Amino acid sequence: MDANAFYETQARELIKRIRREKGIPYWKLAQKLRELGEEVEVQPLINRVNRGTYNFEFALKLLAAMGVDTLEVPHLPRKSRQNRAS
Repeated sequence: MDANAFYETQARELIKRIRREKGIPYWKLAQKLRELGEEVEVQPLINRVNRGTYNFEFALKLLAAMGVDTLEVPHLPRKSRQNRAS
């Protein structure tokens, strides 16, 4: 997997994974976003998260709404980095 594909996948899956791990239903996430000033309805939020089509600002709002304080940045697996340097 090349670096671009790796990071695109990681970015797209990050919010979905955290939401699942924390067990936050979409209706609750939408409610928390509204408290942060982001007017969003549940179904469009589900669609947006599932597509992974949001900018970094919205991603930060999603993370804040889910109570995320720290985030571990994924790194390209070592083998893929070595192949890219060749």
